[in-house]
Amino acid sequence: MKHLLANLFFALLPPSRHTVNRHGVIRCSAPPPIPSVDVKALTVGTIVAGRVLGVGEDGSYELDIGTGSPATMPRSESALLPNATRYADLSAGEVREALVVGVAGSQVNVSVARAQRALAWRRVESLHRADVSYNATVIALADAGATVEVERLPGFVPWSHWQLPEAAWADRKALLGSRLPVKFLEVDAGRNRMVVSHRRHAVQQRLDELSPGRLVSGRVAKLVPFGAVVRLADGLEGLLHVSQVSRLYVQNVSEVLTRGEELTCVVLKVDLADGSLALSTKMLESRPGEMLDDRAALLARSSQIEGRVELRQ
Repeated sequence: MKHLLANLFFALLPPSRHTVNRHGVIRCSAPPPIPSVDVKALTVGTIVAGRVLGVGEDGSYELDIGTGSPATMPRSESALLPNATRYADLSAGEVREALVVGVAGSQVNVSVARAQRALAWRRVESLHRADVSYNATVIALADAGATVEVERLPGFVPWSHWQLPEAAWADRKALLGSRLPVKFLEVDAGRNRMVVSHRRHAVQQRLDELSPGRLVSGRVAKLVPFGAVVRLADGLEGLLHVSQVSRLYVQNVSEVLTRGEELTCVVLKVDLADGSLALSTKMLESRPGEMLDDRAALLARSSQIEGRVELRQ
């Protein structure tokens, strides 16, 4: 029922002479008049077809939605443009899908942006269910992560889910406007919340070389109470848990490892749900404690290993 009026408009169009693009813009060679509707039948949330008449005295757009009186739409509701300070300029005669946001007597307020947002969320939910990668555009940077544009909706990428090469961390402002392949972590249209991950995409592109038992090399990016974060050459990060440093008990990882130190590790596990990577050095030990008292020999021997290491309990 919410789309009844828009569907009626489509039904009146000549066959094969109209299209509706992904943003709700209706294009046709010879559009018919907007069908008449009873304003009393309109409710908030109804999606209607509206032809742009022009700009009213207050600067708002006026649209013919078939009620006899023009519907009003603020310029800020003219298009879905995340993180933008400008609005779309609509031309007289354009036909757009619009969502009814208010009805007071004969006065109807509509929003093209909200109709586009509803359509965009449906597309994002479909992409999420299909678990596909999406080429997002970086539109803002913050301390905790970046905002990217996905189907004209803002999505958030925590820095821990963006696998940057070492050199790129120094000048992250250069990332603005770049394209970033991401996979979805969380999509909640009701809360207008979308969290995406570049790490999930990167891991799935490298599953063969990151399978359990494979050896990887990197540097210790940071030390945390429960272990060390190891950054591989392409920026992908894995966790070396304190319990996986050595077969001898290690209480404090900072007493064993230093930031910037080069390490060879064994892949223990890849979690495809969030793209996390679990690593181990104790699986390389020929005897308990070798990682602690003879690391040079351990790393030299590890560099000669080809293929996989057999994982021990």
